[in-house]
Amino acid sequence: TRGLGCGAYLRYVDDLVLFSDSKTELTTWRAAIVSRLAQLRLTVHPGAHARPCAEGIPFLGFQVFARYRRLKRRKGVSFERALRAKLAAYAAGDIALDDATASVAGWINHTRYANTTGLRKSILSRHWIPKRSNNVYT
Repeated sequence: TRGLGCGAYLRYVDDLVLFSDSKTELTTWRAAIVSRLAQLRLTVHPGAHARPCAEGIPFLGFQVFARYRRLKRRKGVSFERALRAKLAAYAAGDIALDDATASVAGWINHTRYANTTGLRKSILSRHWIPKRSNNVYT
């Protein structure tokens, strides 16, 4: 990004967001990045393109707006499916309770960086830790 002369950007591992008031400048920067990455045998995601900040910026599983962040819908749906599977595995005795709760704690810690209090309450209130069928935890 130094070689591009970009004044404002975000970078985390393989995610990169560049900011400019000029769409032409962003297009030029993208072409330069694609060219440089091709030398390293890397590619840019095909969906990466210039968009207004008002639409929100997709970054690290969130849609980031100027004043708030929202979790991408598919991240919530994916977690709920995984939670159901973990609870079923726990009820069947295939995993320990710690394995199920570690997954929930990790998701909560990630999502708390966005405006997700209602989403977390909604998903977690629909599920409960079931009793094992052999009555060990009754």
